[in-house]
Amino acid sequence: MTIFRRISAMAVAMLCLNSCVVGAEPATDTDKYDSQLLQPGAMATDFTIADPARPEPIKLSSLRGHYVVLEFWASWCPDCRKTTPDVVALYKEYAPLGVEFVGVSFDTDSAAWRRYVEANGMEWLQYSELKKWKAGTTLDSPYRVNWIPTFYLVDPEGRIAAGSVDTDKIKAALEALKPTLTAATGGNAAEAGK
Repeated sequence: MTIFRRISAMAVAMLCLNSCVVGAEPATDTDKYDSQLLQPGAMATDFTIADPARPEPIKLSSLRGHYVVLEFWASWCPDCRKTTPDVVALYKEYAPLGVEFVGVSFDTDSAAWRRYVEANGMEWLQYSELKKWKAGTTLDSPYRVNWIPTFYLVDPEGRIAAGSVDTDKIKAALEALKPTLTAATGGNAAEAGK
């Protein structure tokens, strides 16, 4: 009888434990890293984008009046490589509607970085300090980049509208804005610099 009571007690405990977690979503790595990012409303840190493929550097703040997608990435990063086609697709869909795109690379090898950009049709503004991520770069800390790729959507006033390590979340944010975006917003800086 004692063994039966122990088994029953264990069964009840297991049922109770299961009922306590039913419906609870486990935290994902995406949720973990997203929770560490700048929150909507925070001001985007300004920086000068010196893209080797463009004639003159421009400041991020000069893109005010447009939504801007910031992509923090590196050509050596496997997750970044997986998302490159998604970012290219976002660029092709939203750049004609006036959304600017800026890639901020944590590559240290300039030739490898440029080869990757060119081979993958990453036609938007690209920037790199050519310093190791978290070891001397000036943008990983103010943008709280603890995982790459990291994406931010910056609103026309220069404030963070959304941030995620997941391109689907940025795509959803852009999709929600689509009715307000028009091709008449003046084009984009990447096209103007060509």
